[in-house]
Amino acid sequence: MMKTDIVKRALSFLLCFSFILIGMTGFAPETHAKSLTSLKNEQSEIRDKVKESEEKIKELEAQQAKQEEIIDELNRQIGQLNSQLENVNSQQAIINDDIKATERKIAELDKKIADLDAQIAQKDVEIEETVELYCERLRANYIAGETSVLELFTASSSLSNFFNRLELFKRVTANDQKLVEKLNEEIKAIEEMQQDLRDSKAQVEEEKKTLESRKSDLQKTENELSATQAEIIAKSDEVNKKLRDLNYQTKQLEVSIDKYNSEMNSIEAEIEAFLKAQQNSSSSGSSSGSSSSSGSSQAANSKGWIWPVPYSNSYVTSPYGYRNDPISGAYKFHSGIDISMPNAMGKNLVAVKSGTVIRTVYSNSGYGNYVMIDHGGGYVSLYGHCKSLAVSNGQRVSQGQVVAYIGTSGYSTGPHVHFEIRLNGEKKNPANYVSK
Repeated sequence: MMKTDIVKRALSFLLCFSFILIGMTGFAPETHAKSLTSLKNEQSEIRDKVKESEEKIKELEAQQAKQEEIIDELNRQIGQLNSQLENVNSQQAIINDDIKATERKIAELDKKIADLDAQIAQKDVEIEETVELYCERLRANYIAGETSVLELFTASSSLSNFFNRLELFKRVTANDQKLVEKLNEEIKAIEEMQQDLRDSKAQVEEEKKTLESRKSDLQKTENELSATQAEIIAKSDEVNKKLRDLNYQTKQLEVSIDKYNSEMNSIEAEIEAFLKAQQNSSSSGSSSGSSSSSGSSQAANSKGWIWPVPYSNSYVTSPYGYRNDPISGAYKFHSGIDISMPNAMGKNLVAVKSGTVIRTVYSNSGYGNYVMIDHGGGYVSLYGHCKSLAVSNGQRVSQGQVVAYIGTSGYSTGPHVHFEIRLNGEKKNPANYVSK
C-alpha cells in the first residue's frame, strides 16, 4: 500500500512538473529573444557592411566624377594642341613650298650667271685675240715705218692702186681698234648683267635664309607642342587607368552590396518567421495585450493605438513606401514612417499599445538604438534611431509608457524616430494604425 502511494505521488509530481514545463514554453521569451538577438546582431553587422560599401561607392563615384572632369579637360587640351599642330604643319608646308620655289630661283639665277660667265669668258678670248692681232699690226707698222708705205707703193701697179691699198690698211687698223672697243662694251654690259644677277641671287639667298629660320622656329614649336601633347596623353592614359580601377572597385562593391542585401533578406525572412512562430505559439488572450493602463494623456484611436511621439507639433518627415534613401541615394523601400519635431533630440517615445519588450539593441548602424514591443495578436512595433532606451528585454509596458528617447543613432541624417508595425512578421504601413 505504501509503495502504491509513493508511485502515485511520484506520478503526480511528474505530471505537475510536465504541466509546468508546458506552461513555461508559452512564456519563454528569453530563449526566443536570444535567437532573435543573434539574428538581429547578424543583420546589424551586414547592414554595417552595406553602409560601409555604399559610402565607399559614393567616394569612388565622387572620385570617378573628378577623374572624368580631368579627362574632359585633358581631352580639351589635346584638341587645342592638335589644332595648333595642324596650324604649325600648315605653316611648315607653305614655308617648304616657298623654300623649294626659292631654291628653284637660285638654281635659275646660278644657271644664268654661269651662262654669262661663259659669255664673258668667250668675249675675253675674242678681245684677247683681237688685241693681239691689233698689237701685231701696230708693231709691224711701227717697225716698217716709211718702208712699209714704200713697199705698198712699189707693190702697187698704179698710183690709184697704191692709195687703195694704203686706205685699206688704215681701215683694217681702225676696224681692229673699233672691234676691241665693241668687245669691251659688250664685256661691260655682260658684267653689269652678271652683277645684277649676283645681286638678285644674294637677295634670294637672304630670303631663303629667312624662310629656313622660320622653318626652324616652327620645327621647334612643333617639337614643344608634340612633347606637351605626349605628356597630356600620358596623363590622360594614367587618369583613364585610374578611372578603370575605380569602375572595377565600384562594380566589386556593388556585387558585395548585392550579396549583403541577399543575406539581409534571408535574415529578415528568418526574423519574420520567428515572429510568426512566436505569435502562433502565444494564445490570443495572452497577457501581453491585456494591460490597459496608460502613461500618456493621449486617447487611443478606434483601433486602440496611440501616436508614438506624444507632442502636438510632431510630424511625419518620410512616409512608408519606396523613396530615394537619404543615406545611399538608392531608390529603395522604406519599411516604416519617420517622425520628428522641432528640438526633437531627447524627446519621449511612448508605447503605442501595451505589451512586452522583446528586443532592445544599442548599435551604431542600421536602426541604431532601437526597441521592439510585442502587443499580442501578432502585432509588433519598432522604434529606431533612439538616443537611448528606457526599457529592457522581457519588460511589460503600458500604452503611453515612455520606452525610449528620440535620437539620431545608426544610419540617420538627423534626430527622428523610425517607427514600424509588423503583423505576424509582415511590415505594415503604420499610418493605417497610428495617427495624431
